[in-house]
Formats: sequence, C-alpha cells, structure tokens
Amino acid sequence: MPWFHQRVRLKTRFMVATATVLLVLMTTIVLLVGNRFANSVRQEVRERGVAIAHSIAAVSTNALLTYNYVALEQNAEQASRGTGIVYVIILNKEESVAAFSGHPGWQGKRLDDAVNRRALAASESVVQSQLWEETGERVLDITMPVFIPRSRAKWGTVRVGLSLERMYKQIRRTQLVLVGIGGVALVLGLIGAHFMAARITRPLSRVVQATIAAAGGDLNQHLEIRTRDEVEELARNFNSMIREILAQRHQLEEHLEEILQLKRYNDMILASMTNGLISLDLDGRLVSANAAVENAFGLKAKDWQGIHYRDLWPGESPLGRVLAQCLLSQTSCRNQEISIATGSETERSLIVNTSLLRDTRGVPLGLLVVLNDVTELKEMEMRIRQADRLAALGTLAAGLAHEIRNPLSAVKTFMQLLPKKMANPVFLEKFHITVPRELNRINSLIESLLELARPPKMEFQAVMPTDLLNQVADLYRNELEETNITLEVEEEGALPELWADGEHLVSAFSNLIMNAKQAMPGGGKLTIKAEALASGVRLHFIDTGLGLGEATKDNIFNPFFTTKDKGTGLGLAITHKIVQEHHGTIEVSSTRDEGTTFTLTIPGMHS
Repeated sequence: MPWFHQRVRLKTRFMVATATVLLVLMTTIVLLVGNRFANSVRQEVRERGVAIAHSIAAVSTNALLTYNYVALEQNAEQASRGTGIVYVIILNKEESVAAFSGHPGWQGKRLDDAVNRRALAASESVVQSQLWEETGERVLDITMPVFIPRSRAKWGTVRVGLSLERMYKQIRRTQLVLVGIGGVALVLGLIGAHFMAARITRPLSRVVQATIAAAGGDLNQHLEIRTRDEVEELARNFNSMIREILAQRHQLEEHLEEILQLKRYNDMILASMTNGLISLDLDGRLVSANAAVENAFGLKAKDWQGIHYRDLWPGESPLGRVLAQCLLSQTSCRNQEISIATGSETERSLIVNTSLLRDTRGVPLGLLVVLNDVTELKEMEMRIRQADRLAALGTLAAGLAHEIRNPLSAVKTFMQLLPKKMANPVFLEKFHITVPRELNRINSLIESLLELARPPKMEFQAVMPTDLLNQVADLYRNELEETNITLEVEEEGALPELWADGEHLVSAFSNLIMNAKQAMPGGGKLTIKAEALASGVRLHFIDTGLGLGEATKDNIFNPFFTTKDKGTGLGLAITHKIVQEHHGTIEVSSTRDEGTTFTLTIPGMHS
C-alpha cells in the first residue's frame, strides 16, 4: 500500500536522524571527556617529573660544586627506583655525564643526541618527549638546570626520564569505557526513537490517505485524530483547508468570468492604441497584432495570423532586420529608428522597441514589438532645427562682427593718422607693433572659425585614455599650481582602449582645463575622474569654481559665447565638435559658488 511505504520512509528518516544526532553527541562527549582526562593525566605526569627533577637538583647541588661523583651516583640510583622512572642523568658543568642510573661506566662521557643538546642549552626547566631506545618505551624527559646558590652561574643539569606507557594505557582504558557508555546510550536512543516514530507515523498515514484522495478530486474528506500533539493540529488544519478549498472553488468560478470580461476589455484597449503592437513566438511567427499595425501596413487578420515575419517584412526590410537581430540574440532593443514603406507606399519613420516575453520562471516565450510612428514629430524637429540653425547663424555673425570690429577699429585709426604722423618715430613704432598684432588677431579668429566650420582631419588609432590624461596633466600641472589650483587624476577600474585621434582629444581636454582655470581665479581644485563603461569611457572634469547660471549652461557650447573678459568663445564649441566627431557626448552641470562638472562619454574601440 502506498501509505505503508510512506510510513516506513518517514520512520526510517526519523530513526536515521536520531541515530545521527546521538552519534554526533556521544562522539563529541567521548572526545571532550577523553581529551580532558588525557590532558589531566599528562599534566599530572609532567608536574610529577618536574618535582622529581627539582628535588634531585636540590640534593645534588653541593655534590656538583665539590665534584663528588660518588654522591651524585648514589642520588641518581636512589631516584631511579621510583615508580615509572626510566633513567636519571646528572651532567656536570663541563656538560659531561657525572651520574647515569644503571650505567656507572658512562661517567665522564658526553652525550650528543638532540634531546641532550636542548637540555644543556636550557636555562630553566624543559620538558621533551622521546623514544628510549634501550627499552622501546615512550619517555617524557624533564630537564632541570642546577645553579650556584645566590648566583645565575649554571653548574650542572639534571635529566629525569618518566615512562609514558602507563599513562597511555590508563588513557586507552578510559576511552574504551567512554565508548562503551556511548554505545549503550546510542542503542537506548534508537529504541526510544523507534517507538516515537511509530506513534507519529500511524496517524500521519491517515493524513496521507486523505491528502491523496483530495488531490484526486475527492474533497469530501474529514479527519478525526486525537493525539494531543502537532499531528492532531495538522488534522484540524487539513479539515480547515478542505473547507477553504471548497469555498475558493466557488470564488474561482466567479473570478474566471471577471477575467474573461477583463480580457475583452484589454482587447478593446489594444485595438484602440495608436502605437502598433505585435507579438511573435520564438520561431518568428506572428501571434497577435493590433488594429494600428493592420491599418499602417494594410493587413487583415487572415494576412498575418500564424505567418512568419519574413513573409511580411523580408530580410532586407529595416523592420525585418531588427526582428531577426532580436530573435537571434534573444535580447531587447530600445528606440531603434527605421524608415519603412507602409500600405500607402509612403515612407514613414518608426521608433521600434522590443522586449522578450517570459514566463514566471524567466524562460523566453516570444517577442513583443511596439511601433511608434514619429514621422510628423521628425518633420516638426526638422523645422525647429532649421530655425535653430538660422538663429545660430545670426549669433555667429553677430559674434564674428563684434570680434573683428575691435581690431579693425584700431587698424583704421592708425591708417587715418599715418599721413599726419609719418615722420613721428614714436607713432611709427606703435604702428609697427599694433597693426600686425591686430591683423594676427583677426587671422587667428578666422583660423579658429575655419577649424570649427570645416570637417576635422582625424587620424584614428588605438589609444589608451590613461596616456592622454597623463599627457594633459603633465602639460598643465605647473601652470595650474602657479595659480593655487590643485590637479588630481583619478581612475576607477581598468580603462579600455579607444579608437580615437589622440591629438584632438588632448586639445579638447586642454580647452576644458583652461576653462576650469578661468573659473577659479582665487585657486581651487580640479579633479579629472575617469571610469570604465561597458561601451567606452566616461570622463568628469570637476572644478570648485564660481559655477554657471542657467542661461550660461544653455549657451556654453555656442560659438562666440563667453563670460570672460578675454577670449573668443570658440574653445568649448571646438571641444564639443571634437567629442561629436568621436561619436561621444559632452554634458555640463553646475551649481553657483560650488563648481562645474563637464562629463564626456567616449565610445570604446569595439563599440
């Protein structure tokens, strides 16, 4: 019977668990008690040996001082008759044997074993273990140095060897007794576990039978168990659960109708959406499409249901390429702009967003595609950009006129005065200084403007951002320190290689550093922080200067816009252009009296 096998399995688990706990407990007790007893016996033997060695050293001091080897021999022989004493060795000041119990012929010999060398080097009592070769016993060797009374002069050494065999036998007997007690406790525990498991599993088998019947659909179950423990509580909870399930069944039937109504409502919402919505399975077949898709592409339900997307949008179609990429890599795409011909054969601009449909376990089920028609929005953007370009052109013309007027005024003034003051050497000297300088100023302005206007000649190659930052830091560090500005370069993580024009990027970094210098006339701190991104590098140029107002931030990258008394306002515009040529972005954030941060994001080599 199934319930019988379930009862046996639960009982077996209970008994195995009980046996495991008892075994671990008894093993722990045996080890702890056995170790404590063994340590106690070892300590007792050690203390006894030290006491014996100290006693022999005390009675042998005078004999060592007077070189009375007869007395020393008697002391050694007398002490070696004690219980468990294997040998007594007394060494004189010259480190030779003065007395050796049982070996009177060894007097005057020098012992050269490792234990004796450590004993001779000791200035206090030393305890060592060794195997005594004469008897094959394990021996505890206790060394006690002998000093002249009221002096630290060492006059000899006493060694006492105590047999450890008796100690080990006593420890083994104790361990066997503990193991026997543990075995008896284990057997008694298993017997108790057997009766306890039987008491638990019998009522549990009734619960199992009722559960199996309920799982098969028979909910007319009721248990009457009186065990006054958790099993009785389990039976009461089972009865409550059955009653709750019966009530939930009725509620589920009501909720099912509500869900069907909600589905119909959602279908109406999808049909009314202005954005196109398509769902595909992982094989690329269309599962659903709303009315916006049908109207945009001139489709009917019979045209797309179960059709592969390549039959509607072939591989060379922009939408077909996006769907192929997302299905092949099983990844989402965000805000991809495509142009595609709709049913009226007019080009429409669409923003495509896709996301994977997953079940509750995270397993992909299909692909959801949202199409947003932005054709009218792009036309509006085009008109706005045209207006912005005209406004920027007016600003550029006004700035250029302003920058050229001042040097031209100076040149005009000198040219008007030239016929009258031709013979004036002071005037001619000023003329030869001022006119070329102002003409060079106009030429420099035109060169900067041409650099901003014409496409730069970039020479892209693999460069390390660390090298570029070190180069620009070395270039400006001394100049900044002269104005009490501290420059720090911080790197977070290993920075990836960039496919860039190093000289142009150094020029862009230089413009940002000089801008920060002008923003901190009283000194401060400039921090260049570089961090690695999955798609490249992000650089932060952070100063502690005066900060920027909202109007200044909005126009900071416009040509000829400047808040400085000197300068043409082209530096940041050129920097912006260099970053754009590297397909990067530059942003500015600032707070009045706290500082400004320019953030550059430059794609990596493989982006």
